[in-house]
Amino acid sequence: MAGFNGNAVARNVRQGICKVDTTNWRPIHSGLTLGVNELPNRQWIKFQGRGRDTIRLAVRYVNQNADGTFTTPTMTAHDAIVYPSMAVIEEPISDSVRIYARAVQNGGTSGGFKVVAVEYS
Repeated sequence: MAGFNGNAVARNVRQGICKVDTTNWRPIHSGLTLGVNELPNRQWIKFQGRGRDTIRLAVRYVNQNADGTFTTPTMTAHDAIVYPSMAVIEEPISDSVRIYARAVQNGGTSGGFKVVAVEYS
């Protein structure tokens, strides 16, 4: 982000939707519906899982590999950070870290939900 009187401010922003289910880890970033990767030079991300209150959003963070790719997590969500539905998460994170998420049941039968992601650079 560019500096403005010593404070970081966004010069670019992109918003998109990610679909998350209970079976696979899915990347969370604004470019999925556009068929592109994270916003170049991203410095902040904000995301919100939208769904029923019987489902949670499990999140894992993955560093970029030396060849520029990311390795999708294969483990369960037991050691992941889990947020309730409708929670808004905002954190400083560069485009060399990818956030993966999956839905976790907390009763009920909803199989997944959407995540709205906004990236800033």
